[in-house]
Amino acid sequence: MARVVRPFILMLAAGALASAAISVGEAQYPPPGYGYAPPPCPAVTTGPFRGAARGAAGGAVIGAIAGNAGKGAAIGAAVGGVGGAVRRGSARASGACY
Repeated sequence: MARVVRPFILMLAAGALASAAISVGEAQYPPPGYGYAPPPCPAVTTGPFRGAARGAAGGAVIGAIAGNAGKGAAIGAAVGGVGGAVRRGSARASGACY
């Protein structure tokens, strides 16, 4: 039993070290505020129409399970559209995009 456990623990430790090294390399470069303009908002976030389309698709699936796909799609489109608009407004307000 010990012959099986020790290599497994070593593999877990090696994987943890590798993932830590990868996450350290993911630092944002260049850092904000170094004279570089932020990207445009459509490049950072999806718009309200794309959010509405995604919400309608998800709502239709949930509505089909519940028994009324049309009503689920309508509710999903409304919620997805509002969510997309809120995400873009929040990104613009925080300075992540212009």
